[in-house]
Amino acid sequence: MRRVSLKVLIAAAISLVALLLTVAISYVIGRDAVSRLEQEIGQSLALLADEMQDKLDRAMFERLQSLDNMAAIGKILQKTDTPEALRASLERFQGAYPDYSWIGFADLNGKILSATHGEYEGRHVNDQLWFKQGLREPYVGDVKIPAGTMLTQPSRDGHTASDFIDLAVPISEADSNFGVLGATLSAEWAEEMRSTLLGSMQAAIPADVIVLNEAHQVLFGPDDITGKTLDLPSIRAARPGNASFAVEQWPDHASYVTGFSKSDGYRSYPGLRWIVLVREDQRLAFAPVRSLQMNILVCGAIVAALAALLAWILAGKLSQPLLQLADTAEGLRRGQNLEFPQVGGYEEARILSKSLRSLVKELDAQRTSLAAANQSLESQVRERTQRLAEQNIGLERAKAEAELATEAKSRFLAAASHDLRQPLHALTLFARALARRVNGQEATTLVAQMEEGLRGLKGMFDALLNVSRLDAKLIEPSKTFVSVDEIIERISVGSKIEAEHNGLKFRSRSRDWILETDAALLETIIRNLVSNALKFTKHGGVILAVRDRGGERVIDVFDTGPGLPIEQRERIFEEFSRADQRAYGVNDGLGLGLSIARRYAELLGMKIVVTSRTGRGSRFTIVLPQSAMAGLTSRPVPASKPATQIYGTRILVIDDDPLIVAALVRDLEDRGNLAFGFQSAGEAETALDEDLAIDAAVLDFDLRDRETGLEFIKRIAAKLNTYIPAVILSGGTDSATLAILAKSGRPWLTKPADPELIAATLSALLNAQKNATMGSPASQGANASAS
Repeated sequence: MRRVSLKVLIAAAISLVALLLTVAISYVIGRDAVSRLEQEIGQSLALLADEMQDKLDRAMFERLQSLDNMAAIGKILQKTDTPEALRASLERFQGAYPDYSWIGFADLNGKILSATHGEYEGRHVNDQLWFKQGLREPYVGDVKIPAGTMLTQPSRDGHTASDFIDLAVPISEADSNFGVLGATLSAEWAEEMRSTLLGSMQAAIPADVIVLNEAHQVLFGPDDITGKTLDLPSIRAARPGNASFAVEQWPDHASYVTGFSKSDGYRSYPGLRWIVLVREDQRLAFAPVRSLQMNILVCGAIVAALAALLAWILAGKLSQPLLQLADTAEGLRRGQNLEFPQVGGYEEARILSKSLRSLVKELDAQRTSLAAANQSLESQVRERTQRLAEQNIGLERAKAEAELATEAKSRFLAAASHDLRQPLHALTLFARALARRVNGQEATTLVAQMEEGLRGLKGMFDALLNVSRLDAKLIEPSKTFVSVDEIIERISVGSKIEAEHNGLKFRSRSRDWILETDAALLETIIRNLVSNALKFTKHGGVILAVRDRGGERVIDVFDTGPGLPIEQRERIFEEFSRADQRAYGVNDGLGLGLSIARRYAELLGMKIVVTSRTGRGSRFTIVLPQSAMAGLTSRPVPASKPATQIYGTRILVIDDDPLIVAALVRDLEDRGNLAFGFQSAGEAETALDEDLAIDAAVLDFDLRDRETGLEFIKRIAAKLNTYIPAVILSGGTDSATLAILAKSGRPWLTKPADPELIAATLSALLNAQKNATMGSPASQGANASAS
């Protein structure tokens, strides 16, 4: 791109500024002058229009006045006996006022008794407007084009002329009318008046005068519009006594400056409400305006040219010192050892030269200082980089220690869970055996309460187990057709009893919906929400409702508890999280119920939504997916439950805890079976080698030996070449153990296991083996883990 010199830039800038100022000033001055001139031209046309309508009003007033004077003939009419004598009087009056083309007298019945030249004598005119109006007051009619309402007669030169205007006055004597005197102005009068108006205008300006009647019909004007009806903005804007102008387009598609005025009468004469227009071609009317604008533009161009010339000279003076400084700066950039010269010309250039000299010296000093600072900065960066690396190593070490601590905590929790489950499992079995042996109301109640406490403790362990199973992704929904009504009925029975026990009300409302989902998981979700509501409600009650809301199908759990603040509505779904309020009448639990409910809901494609008002209560909503709604119209038929009784069965029991072995043996023998208990796999294998015959086995998973219970039963079955139905009991609930059990194909239960569930699982295995004609270990049982 070609560079432009400073001199050219300064000259161009000054010239442009001067040109813009000239144009702006010219525009402002010209606009004002043009506006004033246009206003003056328009006002002059409006004034002419007003003068012309005034002339018309005066002329009509004079004609009406003459007719009023003629009314004095009324006295003559009374003294005249014959129509001929009256006709002679009227013709003498016509001779005095030749503007009238016809004069006649009509009696009160509208009959023309006498008229000039005998025209229309004997005709009845009682239906004509001039006669009707003339009976009451002096009347001036409007223009007739063409002639029609009154008379048509030969003019004085022998030609037929159209009558122009009808006039009439009442003839009265002593306040009583006895006739009407009527007259018609001739068309010659109209031509004379038109010539008078146009003649005075054409001598002043080249404009057209146009006169319109009240119906906007052209009476006088150019031949191409005479007799036509016009509709223009100026005509619509015309008001009596208000003369103005407008710039508008006429029917010939030309633009005119139009002055307009409307008749407002003269003295006692109200006027005919005619409109007078004075128009002039816009180009001719505003020719002085265009001339003024051109003069302003020419003067502005001359001023701009002079400004440009002066700017060029001034730019040369301004740029010369600057160019010298620029040449020196360019030399310094190329590495030459130069100093800025002392330039003159004007004070600013001298100050700039001095400042540049000082600047170069300061830059040299700063360059030296910058080099030293750069070296120091590099040293600091190296030190901080090394420090940051050391901090990163410390963070990685802390992270590793945290992971080790988390792993150790998990191992501790798994070990603690296992060690706690062992005695709890034994207690559960002994409590069931004790329940079979005690008699009496008090003893039975105590044992029932002990079992209830054990069930609560088992529920806590099961919650921990469910979390472990969810973390290990071992829970897969088993979808079947489920009746929502049946689930609500089952939950309502126990919940109502619990609510009444705590002094609360429980209500439920169900719908006969059929869902394709996992029945156990859905029931667990609802139970956990209802249990949570009952736990934290002190007064009022809980409602469980199934309903349609907002186009969605939902299950709502309402409570009248303390409510939840906004900040806690998501936190309560976290594991081991508890609300700030304490539970009423029961223990708080582990804080896992809501967490498990939400995670189960996610597995089933459902949502749990919480709304709450502090101090009023909460609503937990399960939003059911549309895809789960089945098209069934009746409840699914429930599958028949297999028999859970076992009797006369030889059962091998192995557990490293002697209490559990004793308790299991006692429970199985109480059911009529033969149980063989061992505390190690080696003792059991020795007994089997000595021809101990068994039908089934209940084994602990962790035998604290070379092999697990799964590995032991698999090895023994291969050794004996037979399939042995076996239930695996596990006190460990870590993810690794649960994954192994899930893949084994053997039914397994977690400790503490309900004795009834153990018996039912054994019964199912034995019945399946009995009924199968052909089978494999994989088909002999299903995962019967407790939830």
